[in-house]
Amino acid sequence: MSTTSVSSSPATPKPGAGRLKLLLAIVPYGVLYILAIWLVALTDSDADPARIRTLWQGFVPAVGLLAIWGGWQGMKASAGGLKPYLIRQVLHWLATLLVIHLLFGETLRAFLTTDVHGFVAIYVLGLSTILAGIHMDWKMGLFGLFLVGGGVGIAFLNDNAMLLTLVAIAVVGVGLSVAFLRRTHH
Repeated sequence: MSTTSVSSSPATPKPGAGRLKLLLAIVPYGVLYILAIWLVALTDSDADPARIRTLWQGFVPAVGLLAIWGGWQGMKASAGGLKPYLIRQVLHWLATLLVIHLLFGETLRAFLTTDVHGFVAIYVLGLSTILAGIHMDWKMGLFGLFLVGGGVGIAFLNDNAMLLTLVAIAVVGVGLSVAFLRRTHH
């Protein structure tokens, strides 16, 4: 009987695994930036206020889910555990959704224009994502700063969609650079 030797060397990662991991980390944020540019441009237009309200309220859970997913690795490294992390995150994003829902309610709709509603929704969501970035995922913090910049764009600039596109490209470029640098140093 012959025995075969089994190699005891550790498994090596596949050559494209690092790139795939980097894409999975960056692409969802790229989609958020594109959707935010579209929503900001739509808010600054003469679109149907009810549609804008529905789109902003649908955008909040998407941002919240990505924030939870982005902070997952940091949560696993902490001693807090899964349940408290999920409870805090769900409460954080439900509070954000509630404030935006109240903002677009009947009472405030009588006092504020659609542009002002969108402007305030961008600031509320921007603040919420900045706080999520501070607590768990720096990429969410960058996205929050981008949203606040979008609010400034609506308030002060005429062609904010073009400005936000350029800013998004810059932020994604910086994010990719940081991710690449972090990957090469590990």
